[in-house]
Amino acid sequence: MHLKNPPRENSISLKGAVQISNSSFLVYEDACGKMFLKTGNEEALHKSVVQSMIDSNPYIAKILKRFHIKPLIDTKTLKDLTGGHMNDTCNIAMGVYSILSEDIKEKVDKGTLKEASMLHDLGKVLIPSKILNKPAKLNVRERKIMNIHSTLGYELLKTQGVSEDVLNLIKYHHQNWKHSGYPILTSESKASDLGVQIISIADKYSALREARVYRRRLSRIEALLILYREVREGKILPEVYQALVKYAEKYDS
Repeated sequence: MHLKNPPRENSISLKGAVQISNSSFLVYEDACGKMFLKTGNEEALHKSVVQSMIDSNPYIAKILKRFHIKPLIDTKTLKDLTGGHMNDTCNIAMGVYSILSEDIKEKVDKGTLKEASMLHDLGKVLIPSKILNKPAKLNVRERKIMNIHSTLGYELLKTQGVSEDVLNLIKYHHQNWKHSGYPILTSESKASDLGVQIISIADKYSALREARVYRRRLSRIEALLILYREVREGKILPEVYQALVKYAEKYDS
């Protein structure tokens, strides 16, 4: 029997994500082209892969330098995201998608939506924990830093073989129907508005239903009422909001 040497850590790349029985797994490819799955508990592997992403895209270092951020990978945040919020956001997004009318579903690719919703907040691994976990309102500078997490996620995954459609949903998941979110949409932007709507509302609902250091966990009704304000402001499509309400009544009561 001949044992093969394991691939070097920097030869492993993140290719996407899949969901199995309500749990999310990151999809990796090793130097031999073999695909394998790892959960959010594989912190050492995830950290090495994120570091390889940074090394393979010089633009990431430029973004961090512009905001005076040290390129540190927060493994606790990475574990919490992959095992908690991103998985939850995916479940909600797919639940909302399943309830939408068939004519709306035809405008959104289900596989792309699933993968993007599971990877949407990956960029937060480079946001300083003192900002992510600040038990008070962020100041202007801190808010600007927080807002680059979606662009950082896009840039981290850009060299990993993730599809352009998934990348664009990750980059613009904080946009809205009025296009007043972030980052600013340009004429070259190619994100699916409907896909963005679904991931955005799932992301917000998941966050509102979680206890955060700066506030308590909100009830289903409280969270839905907050999101309804955005419907009235024209930021969320009524059809997408109604699908979330039906999903929440059935699965989050």
